Amino acid sequence: MAKKIVLGLLVLAAITGFLGAREADAPAEAANAPARAAAEPAESKWAVSLDLFPLTKGIIWSDSDKDNALFALAPAFEFAVYPHFTIGAALDMYFGEYSKVDIFYFGLAAHGRWYPLSNGLDKLFIDAGLGFNVFALDGETDADKGGMSGITMSLKAGYKLKFTPNFFLEPSMAYIYAKLPGGGIPTPLGWQPGLNIGVAF
Repeated sequence: MAKKIVLGLLVLAAITGFLGAREADAPAEAANAPARAAAEPAESKWAVSLDLFPLTKGIIWSDSDKDNALFALAPAFEFAVYPHFTIGAALDMYFGEYSKVDIFYFGLAAHGRWYPLSNGLDKLFIDAGLGFNVFALDGETDADKGGMSGITMSLKAGYKLKFTPNFFLEPSMAYIYAKLPGGGIPTPLGWQPGLNIGVAF
């Protein structure tokens, strides 16, 4: 019986000593918290990126026929304004010659983006855009000459995959709506996949 009492007291002393040591370490951990926070990378507020798909499309269009020589560019940026929400803008432009016709497309839209799984600039997002675009054939934007101009709207879903705190890859799928030009010339409208590569800072 005495051995059990002594053993119980030893166990109780060990537990008490452990809890006391944890309490003694708590102020030191609290004091070190600011240093740890300073060592952690700050949450990104800005991001700039470039969509690789339009560049690829321009190369494919140019290689499809000797009369085609197109260059496409689609940069974008965004800024975190609230937790889970960013605003930004995206440019979509291509120009050159398609089947011996000079073409020019320009679209500029403002975007609002919601990140439901993070405070912003990371993981899944839903994006809505509103802007304007213009399409010209041989410098003409009139509909009866195959051109067009007007409002464009888009809805996009994607995922921002960060490889480092500053470098990301962003696959997405969007539906872009606007008036369609005539002449069967390819445009970045309708269902469009995207693959943006960029930096956050």
